[in-house]
Amino acid sequence: MKCLMFLGMTALWAMVSSGEEAGTKAKASGLFPADVKTVGIVSVSSILPKEKFILGTNRIVSAGYRVKVMPNVQGPQVAPAETRARLFEQAWLDPEIDIILFSRGGKGAADVIGLIDWEKLRSRNMRVIGFSDVTLVVNTMLAKKVGHPYTGPMLSSFGSWTHKSRDWFGMMLSGAPLPPVKVKVLKAGAAKGLPMGGHVTRMHHLFKNGNAPSTAGRIVFFECTANYSVKQLTAQLEEMRNAGYLKDAAAVVFADFRHTGKDRAVLDQFIQTFAGTLPCPVFADYPYGHCPSSLLIDFQREAEIAPNGTFTWQ
Repeated sequence: MKCLMFLGMTALWAMVSSGEEAGTKAKASGLFPADVKTVGIVSVSSILPKEKFILGTNRIVSAGYRVKVMPNVQGPQVAPAETRARLFEQAWLDPEIDIILFSRGGKGAADVIGLIDWEKLRSRNMRVIGFSDVTLVVNTMLAKKVGHPYTGPMLSSFGSWTHKSRDWFGMMLSGAPLPPVKVKVLKAGAAKGLPMGGHVTRMHHLFKNGNAPSTAGRIVFFECTANYSVKQLTAQLEEMRNAGYLKDAAAVVFADFRHTGKDRAVLDQFIQTFAGTLPCPVFADYPYGHCPSSLLIDFQREAEIAPNGTFTWQ
């Protein structure tokens, strides 16, 4: 189903080629919950390349949903931080938008989170999905107890994700039962709690600025790309640990890291040693992060990890 876009006063609307609103011609596929009719596409970070934008929006429209895209998503250059903050608020408060899906990460969210009027957003319990640089947004939501944050695949992921990741996305959003996930045990122990976390450097940014949510009783996930050196990541993790930020966590889970070769060997050795210094159980190899098989995580859905590394969602 071909997707056409046209510019309104404040946002792009993705429509089916006949001119009908997407969702009126095809029954929604279950990619989003039954109450979702319109998906808002938002950016607080980098611009999404045109090819990924078209592929992602076409897949949502073809699945039977309307797509409303904030006008800064494709540029032509990154909008000022103040503009990105206002457009995020506008999408959140737009009665036509039922759920917010970030277009991509990259960089820039650090300049935006302090400009958002979080108190104004309390009027709506908006569901918001993003990871990578958007770790800053979803974890600020958690810290301020505003909205319903999720971390996982964004619009930029829709062209490369696996069937497992796509199916999991729909089941996690709808609250459906999920199959268990087997993870690697680094420090054995049972754990139970609500999740949080995301990109290591973004979690460290929140921690350094005193804006990070509490880890008490939480299962804390960490992921990262290979753009960041092992030296930087290890220093940031050690700083958070040494300051006691992780001391009350229910568990720490190292998810997908994109490092390869010598860097990967050094990182794996560090993570193994680091696990032994934490007071909680520690696990690795959960499929979340910059990988095609990334599984969506709901910050309001409790998880349980058995000592043998069997991870289940309640």
